[in-house]
Amino acid sequence: MKTNLLRMPGATLVTRLKVYDTAGPDGQLGGTPHFHQACTEMYFVLSGSGAVEIIDVNGFKTVELPAHSAFIFSAGTLHRLITKEGMELLIVMQNSGLPERGDTIATFRNEILADELRFHQAMKIQSLADAYRRRDQAVEGFLEVKAAFAKSLDEGRKTLAEVFRLSNKLSKHNYKEWYDCVVKGAFGEAQETLAQIIDLTAGKYPHLSVPQHHFIPPVQSNTVGFCGMLNRYFDPATALPEGVTI
Repeated sequence: MKTNLLRMPGATLVTRLKVYDTAGPDGQLGGTPHFHQACTEMYFVLSGSGAVEIIDVNGFKTVELPAHSAFIFSAGTLHRLITKEGMELLIVMQNSGLPERGDTIATFRNEILADELRFHQAMKIQSLADAYRRRDQAVEGFLEVKAAFAKSLDEGRKTLAEVFRLSNKLSKHNYKEWYDCVVKGAFGEAQETLAQIIDLTAGKYPHLSVPQHHFIPPVQSNTVGFCGMLNRYFDPATALPEGVTI
């Protein structure tokens, strides 16, 4: 029987993250505000504590994140991590491969979102200093959306809708690749599971005789990310567990 290479369960993305502890433009310590167009995400607090500020069509709110709590949110939720006591997270995200292929949209001001060249220049980083610059630019745009909701719900929704419109325009050339990524990833995993259930129903279970397993050793969170220093448990190029080769 054909057996796919071992993936993260459900073709998810799994990352450990130490949230940035430097101040943004408003003095709060934390990461880069952003949102996703096609991915649900979960934060699990491994240690420390903090909060996540979110903006969606219902407005702005802050969710406190004590140690060992979890927070799950859908696509279209602008989110900004705030650390208070050295917060470290385990992040689980739907559709491994999409965030690395343009699904992560920083909440820059509209004049940047409206210009593809300026957007990609703002997104590009080569150092920790660049990551802080990107974070600060995204905080400025996030605060503008927050201020719009403070004026009125209608004003906030109008401002948020424009962010979504501009991001859709920015990402339109990515959608075919996203579709293919999901077909090969989460959808493919679901299809394989359904085939296994059909076999099991018929009293067959060949997949049980071809086990796979993979150990990922602990390493320091030393990759500069959107919201902090991170350690991926997967290869962003293949979406396979770190160290698994094709």
